[in-house]
Amino acid sequence: MKKGSTAVEIIVVLAVLACLIGFTVPKFITLVHKSQEGSTKHQLMRVRNAIAAYYGENQGKYPTDDLSCLVPQFIEQIPQARVPGYAPSAHVSHGNFEQAFTKTGGWAYVSDPADPRYGDFFVNSDKEDSYGKAWYLH
Repeated sequence: MKKGSTAVEIIVVLAVLACLIGFTVPKFITLVHKSQEGSTKHQLMRVRNAIAAYYGENQGKYPTDDLSCLVPQFIEQIPQARVPGYAPSAHVSHGNFEQAFTKTGGWAYVSDPADPRYGDFFVNSDKEDSYGKAWYLH
């Protein structure tokens, strides 16, 4: 009796492995995206808390810059936004809502006191998260 595997056995094993990989890789990628989303939502809340602390310390006035005034007194640094489809970025677009919301990733902050949304901080993307909610609405 000869030892070894036949070509059919090897093909069957390879087909089973290909199926397993085919099912697991997309799930893994989805988990990575959800992890990035969770991290970005957490960072969003951290910066909003820093803005609120600044507001409390400055007699009810929000920052009027790109939030660099928050560092290091209210937050160590502006964190990166990690949104699928964009490179990770800590850049903060600011100005009135139209100037801030450039849809280029990173963060957006309405720093114009004349804008009704003055003080709003959000993700600078009109894409949706994995739950179907637009990023800028978080």
